[in-house]
Amino acid sequence: MKNDYRYIEIQFENQLARITLNRPDRHNALILELIAELDQVLDEISEMEELLFVVLSGNGRSFCAGADLNWFYGSVGKDLEENALRYKPLAELMLKLHQMPLVTIAGVRGNVFGGGIGLMAACDFVLAEPNTRFMFSEVKLGLLPATILPFVAKRLSQQNLRKWILTGSLFHAPEALQAGLVDVVCDDGQSEKCLQDFISTFDSAAPSAIKNAKKMINQVSSGEIGIHDADRTSRILAEALSSPDGQEGIHAFLEKRKPEWKKPKAPKSPRRGDFEEQSTTGLQKRRKFR
Repeated sequence: MKNDYRYIEIQFENQLARITLNRPDRHNALILELIAELDQVLDEISEMEELLFVVLSGNGRSFCAGADLNWFYGSVGKDLEENALRYKPLAELMLKLHQMPLVTIAGVRGNVFGGGIGLMAACDFVLAEPNTRFMFSEVKLGLLPATILPFVAKRLSQQNLRKWILTGSLFHAPEALQAGLVDVVCDDGQSEKCLQDFISTFDSAAPSAIKNAKKMINQVSSGEIGIHDADRTSRILAEALSSPDGQEGIHAFLEKRKPEWKKPKAPKSPRRGDFEEQSTTGLQKRRKFR
């Protein structure tokens, strides 16, 4: 894996990959280079069969304060087609994040504005620190959140979209939790424990079943699979039942024992120097999830 990322950090821990946005002096505001690095690392970890979880967080005081206005200012003097091509990568990145075969978790804090809300909304789950502040700031700049809206709309009601997008009002983690934009508000200072406790809720499930279920959820939500696709859905169920984990799960239930799921391939140890800090196992030591 590439090890010279400038705007992100990547660490591995058993079945977990941690991706950390790394522009703390700019509240991890989005620029094309950061988006390109995220896009590349998602491609790389999607192929790693040993992984089940991806955690997206940010260094510094904030998760992501939206797009860097200098990036937007660079659109001055360019024609419509040129500008559309400049902003398409963010939309494509969120789609890739949304369609990841792994379980994606955003850990957010501080300021989460504009495109930052889009990134976290594209994830499966959002864990927020109590101090997290959210704002769709686009209208205050004479803009609109066009690229992020399809992903945010999967989490928020139309009325909440109107209330927060049309006004650009600031709102906080408890309101975001109640509205469905956030899944868990962590206790103050307990973000890492909150993350580990949340991940532990998946312990009894087969990793292969989790990945296949996520894939089907996306297919149903996109309309690819619907209520009239009985042949397809029955075949999917039959394939799951005949799989090694399906057989193990049924036998374990009938035999009143804990199932032993098929173990994923062991992660490859990185070469010396691939990461700034390595443990004796060759995988990077755990980085505190702030």
